[in-house]
Amino acid sequence: METRKPLRRLENQMERAVLEAINEMLLLESQQRYCFCERFCHDAAALALNNLQPRYATSFHGSLHTLEAIQADQELQRLIRLEVVKAMEKVATNPRCPEPDCPLLLVQTADATELELAPSDN
Repeated sequence: METRKPLRRLENQMERAVLEAINEMLLLESQQRYCFCERFCHDAAALALNNLQPRYATSFHGSLHTLEAIQADQELQRLIRLEVVKAMEKVATNPRCPEPDCPLLLVQTADATELELAPSDN
């Protein structure tokens, strides 16, 4: 009986495309709406990837060809950016960042403090 070998080079190239889109969004960000930590990026990538069709490749040349096809498809690029923005916004509303100086956690703490200090109508 023949033993099955596990696949060694099966990669979803959509992961690379999504991570590139996240990095681009973070580079363009000037309002500190997002965190730059690995957890934030991975959470956003996972959410976006769940809404995008995977693009698998099994070899180095297949990976290059698949990435080129993804980059050349303007409609797919628009869809990737849309899903990435939606995912980043969703993660930003409930960040799980481990960094104590995360800008998102600092904003949430400031908002909570402002709510506590708001005067009453009495």
